[in-house]
Amino acid sequence: MWPPTAPRQTSRGRCAFPFGSPAAAAAAAVLMAAVGLPGERAAAQVPPPEEIVARVAAASASISGTADAVFKLWIKKPLTERSNCVFSGTLRLDQGRQALGIDQRTAGTFCWAVNQYVVGRLFEASEPVGAFLSRFDLTVLGEKLVDDNRYYLVEGKARDPKNNPRGLIAWIDYDRGLVIDGTLQYAWGAIDVEQRYSLINGVWVLTEQVLHAAKFDATLDAAFGNFRFASP
Repeated sequence: MWPPTAPRQTSRGRCAFPFGSPAAAAAAAVLMAAVGLPGERAAAQVPPPEEIVARVAAASASISGTADAVFKLWIKKPLTERSNCVFSGTLRLDQGRQALGIDQRTAGTFCWAVNQYVVGRLFEASEPVGAFLSRFDLTVLGEKLVDDNRYYLVEGKARDPKNNPRGLIAWIDYDRGLVIDGTLQYAWGAIDVEQRYSLINGVWVLTEQVLHAAKFDATLDAAFGNFRFASP
């Protein structure tokens, strides 16, 4: 469940850089030093990008079932204020694939259009996250430990530059196979993404996803709950 100039500070405090820019290269060099990118001797301990993608694909493929979904959209206003649109429905998960059905939404033409062209395109009939990541040439930029879990910073450039997204950069929890946060670079701009998970019935499931598009000053919060897992 992933979709995403000069350095800019996002509304949630993360800094994003354009892919392939001099600023991005400089920032990556500083970041590698800050998080302790392994030297030549330790480099072999860093898994190749293909192995990282395989861990993510395996984790998402283990989940099948349904969950309640609620989406809230804010346009040019702080998140403490009332959202412009609210959508609710059911998310269906089938071994990494997802399909979203919206049952209710805020009335009005604007929210109808958002449902059709934003929520629908980002969430309905989405490909498995492993297949999505395989569309990019990936490079591991750095690593860190979070609660004894190994996190890797991965940058990707689209194999087909005509496709969207054209690039990405993300932190991936390797041990649990989870994409934590990052930025997706589209032809029109960037989407910053944060993802939060909960351990339910022994399975790590996505319970909240926050997407922010600075170009439109828009934030979409997706919350998932009441999971009903399919029988093995």
